[in-house]
Amino acid sequence: MVVEKITYRNFKLIGAKQVKKLVGGLFLFYILLTIFFVIYLYITPDCLTCYSSDKAISIKTPVFINVNLNPSSIQSSTQINFFYRTNKIYISKKVSSVSCELKIGSIPLKRVKISILESNNVYVSGKFVGIKVMTDGILVIGYSYVNSSKSSPQVPAKEAGIQIGDKIVYVDGQKVKDCRQLFEIINSSGGKSLVFVIKRGQLYKQLNIKPVLSSEGVYKIGLWVRDGTSGIGTVTFIDTKRKVFGALGHGISDIDTGILLDVKEGQIYAAEIVDIRKNDKNEIGEVIGRINEHCVVGDVIINSPYGIYGKVAQNNFWNGLQDMEIARVQDIHVGSAYILSGISGNVEKFKIKIERILPLYRNSTKAFVIKITDKRLLQLTSGIVQGMSGSPIIQDNKLVGAVTHVFLKEPEKGYGVFIDNMLNITNLIK
Repeated sequence: MVVEKITYRNFKLIGAKQVKKLVGGLFLFYILLTIFFVIYLYITPDCLTCYSSDKAISIKTPVFINVNLNPSSIQSSTQINFFYRTNKIYISKKVSSVSCELKIGSIPLKRVKISILESNNVYVSGKFVGIKVMTDGILVIGYSYVNSSKSSPQVPAKEAGIQIGDKIVYVDGQKVKDCRQLFEIINSSGGKSLVFVIKRGQLYKQLNIKPVLSSEGVYKIGLWVRDGTSGIGTVTFIDTKRKVFGALGHGISDIDTGILLDVKEGQIYAAEIVDIRKNDKNEIGEVIGRINEHCVVGDVIINSPYGIYGKVAQNNFWNGLQDMEIARVQDIHVGSAYILSGISGNVEKFKIKIERILPLYRNSTKAFVIKITDKRLLQLTSGIVQGMSGSPIIQDNKLVGAVTHVFLKEPEKGYGVFIDNMLNITNLIK
């Protein structure tokens, strides 16, 4: 039998290794705990909504997090499970909101506001409309060399400091309304330096640009620009009391730069479907429609990340539409639902499934994942196509959101935006 002699030095080495393992384990535990808290605090909404007709609202927290209520007169109860506790807060008709402070002991973590509202209904649509908007300023989308017989090819605007994504607002003191006006100002300059005022993000800059006489005999500065866009989309809802509409579920961005357009003015028009190009393996399909510019349905006031919003011009636009209750975010769940769409020529219900809810993306246009399960719709379109953005999503007879995006490789799947985010934008319209 071999007996190993443990010296003092060996004992010190063994002890040092154990200490290192312990320190490493504690550090890893600290990192995991920090990640847990960051994720938990991020996915916990800053604001929850309930209706005055509700009896109570529940908030789940980890077992070691307490909830303090303000006003303190609000009644609550707590049910503790192994890992978490359910805090049931009873709604009082005497207050319009409740503040919930999440704490570990006396350390505050986050405040959650519960807004107590009167039950709100809107008319759900699903109708296709034509959309035309003009930008506030001329958007720079690219560069182009100016060929001249007197010099080598050049891009005067780029050399002066203009960048792709800038918005041209003024030229020599004149407010620029559209591309045609900009071209006329440049061409009539005679090669004289012009003072451009551009908007870059939230900042305004002044640049001097000298147009160059091109080989075609026209003065140019070497820019590709855009002053508006048009297309087909879907109206999600109409608030008939305020005559306000919401559509698309995502903002209108420039196709080349991806920048959200600053809309100066715009309209939605009556439209009819001419054709449907189905999805295929390499390209997303689209609804091809004819816009009736003689039939204005509404005026576009806001272009936001959550869609376009404005005032309805035709009172009969909501004729035949269904009045529906708004779902609270906490009501939405994985399971069966349906969308409303006029893809077949008439607004109809088409079955879908809400497959996943993505708490980390609650305030984005990709808050949950949907899948088309309706065979008729799959035969018509092979999934979600361009033009269906804004189609209202209904679950448990409540409006929960709108279709926003499609998966390129799985076009029967897509994303949705929560209706709360869309309705919040309408509050900006007087």
